Amino acid sequence: MDRFEAMRAFVQVVDAGSFTRAALQLKLHKASVSQQVQQLEQRLGVRLLSRTTRSVSPTDEGLAYYRHAVAIVQQVDEAESLLRKGASTPSGHLRVNVPVAMGRLVFAPEMRGLLERYPKLTVELGCSDRAVDLVQEGVDCALRGGTLADSGLSARPVGRLSFVLCAAPHYIERQGLPRTPDELARHQQVGYLPASTGRLGPLRLQRAGQSVEHDVPARLVTTDSAAALSAGLDGLGLIVLAEFVASPHLASGALVRLLPDWQCRALPLQLVTPSTRKRAARVQAFMDWAQLLLQRRLGPLLEMR
Repeated sequence: MDRFEAMRAFVQVVDAGSFTRAALQLKLHKASVSQQVQQLEQRLGVRLLSRTTRSVSPTDEGLAYYRHAVAIVQQVDEAESLLRKGASTPSGHLRVNVPVAMGRLVFAPEMRGLLERYPKLTVELGCSDRAVDLVQEGVDCALRGGTLADSGLSARPVGRLSFVLCAAPHYIERQGLPRTPDELARHQQVGYLPASTGRLGPLRLQRAGQSVEHDVPARLVTTDSAAALSAGLDGLGLIVLAEFVASPHLASGALVRLLPDWQCRALPLQLVTPSTRKRAARVQAFMDWAQLLLQRRLGPLLEMR
């Protein structure tokens, strides 16, 4: 016996004054409602209803039980109603994680718009270049770059992020301007260690179907993209930057684009969530907003393919 459903049936019978009307309102067979009430009486060891051929009314014990039961049924219905409302309206606390540069330059400046759109939403914006464990750290959604290896995550592709090879003018004055990819071997770079591998890989360039790789030495490596940018601006070496990060520095002349006929490999971007979790309205709303935000802010720097 489902105690709560039996309690609901009893309350409905008292309210309706009839098993037949109660069954219609509950969309159940009359026999099922009668059985639920009988099982409830057997469990409690008291008669809850006085039955005649024409009417049904609560006994003294039934009336006392009814007062408590009706309050419980109403509270459960109200709780379920609130949850259903919350499931369709973005509200509550949302924990998201994005790469450092994305957080500082793209997401943080736009957060006011998101919060104004959803006044019942609060957001914890984590900015980290490491691949956080969404389940262990309680993160609802993260922006990830690269190939998604974790099968425990559900991903929504949002585009491919373009990168550029550049250097500060005073580095070029000291070390010279590379004219071909082969000349990169005599230069040094500011190395960025991606969290996914933890190691410095070769510098990859491509042009019209041709692809080349060169190991460029680095006297400085870092796991922080902001630190890598600062070191590159300071002239410590060549640096590969996301184009949206490099663009203002290229426009100001603080950095110079190198080998413009060659392109760095684009990085796939995806919004990921734990696949074991049903997406709440707040998570779905953030993903929709974030995808449009990236397309609007990055524009042609985000290849949509």
